[in-house]
Amino acid sequence: MNTINFIKKYALAMVAVATVLTFSAFKVSGGDGQQKRMTVAVYFHGNPTIPSQVENEALWNTDPNDESCNAINQKACMQLVEHTDLTGSNTLDPAKITLGSVNTGAGYVPTRTGGSSSTPFNPINRS
Repeated sequence: MNTINFIKKYALAMVAVATVLTFSAFKVSGGDGQQKRMTVAVYFHGNPTIPSQVENEALWNTDPNDESCNAINQKACMQLVEHTDLTGSNTLDPAKITLGSVNTGAGYVPTRTGGSSSTPFNPINRS
């Protein structure tokens, strides 16, 4: 009988604790935090020997470019960015990531010169 009285007396408190724990669990694994970590590849669709093209964010999109992006830093090829760094047409958003270029002798590779994104700069260039 004491157990029933205890449950009746503290039922509202137990429901409140369960509710707080449930909402806390949703907040920890919430969608916003997970979406920020969705990395996508954007590929360069231009001439890597022309710096203005390497710097043109509109020439970087999610369509593969049929190049072997082998991490040899001679010519622009690909970057890994967060999906929130893209425009609606899946090109780099210049407000989020602004590009510059560096001459390698064989062509140009991208550099990051600005933008509001906190995504680490991660280019994968080619030979």
